[in-house]
Amino acid sequence: MKSRAELFHEGLLHIERWCALNHVRMPEIESYPGKDPDFGVCAYYRDSVIRIWVDACAPIGRSARAWSYPGYVVDRTPYGVLAHELGHHVEDARGARGGLVAKVWLIETAEDPISGYCPNPNEWFAEIFRLFVTNPSLLELLRPKMYKRLRTRWLELAETRSWQEVLAGADRWITAAQNKIRKAQRGQREGISGRAIRIYQNPEFDFH
Repeated sequence: MKSRAELFHEGLLHIERWCALNHVRMPEIESYPGKDPDFGVCAYYRDSVIRIWVDACAPIGRSARAWSYPGYVVDRTPYGVLAHELGHHVEDARGARGGLVAKVWLIETAEDPISGYCPNPNEWFAEIFRLFVTNPSLLELLRPKMYKRLRTRWLELAETRSWQEVLAGADRWITAAQNKIRKAQRGQREGISGRAIRIYQNPEFDFH
């Protein structure tokens, strides 16, 4: 499997390409050594700078919170972390203040979080945006309303392969994605779960 350093390098090239395609100013990237981040998290975004402790990010993993893979719904590897932090950048989130569209789109779409990390609307947006950058065809199936809004605002995709091609060779993650697609399609027929409203009501707006 790829190392954290390799995933960081690939993730950096990927977000650079996405920014170039969409004429978005690339944030400054500062990477730090070691597994003990100064702020207790593996990465954070402030004032057009992404700071990331690469060795504190998750490796590719298959169990519990370590269930991470580049381009999957859960991706805490450096590849996914960079795309997540780019979400804060494009939304113009600053300090503890929310960004431009997270709260509005959360209410308009009422779509559930894409992952378990969603303490507030900022992180709801950044996690969904991460998948939009790394595996957009999977996001389209899982959160079609948000996919449509994101694609309307940022027209160009840096990843144009099908979601199965993105996850090629990762059979366990493909199976997990298929299960999530079926669950999402059932939810779209039955209506929202109410999780979106609870996230909107959370007053905590700091972000990582």
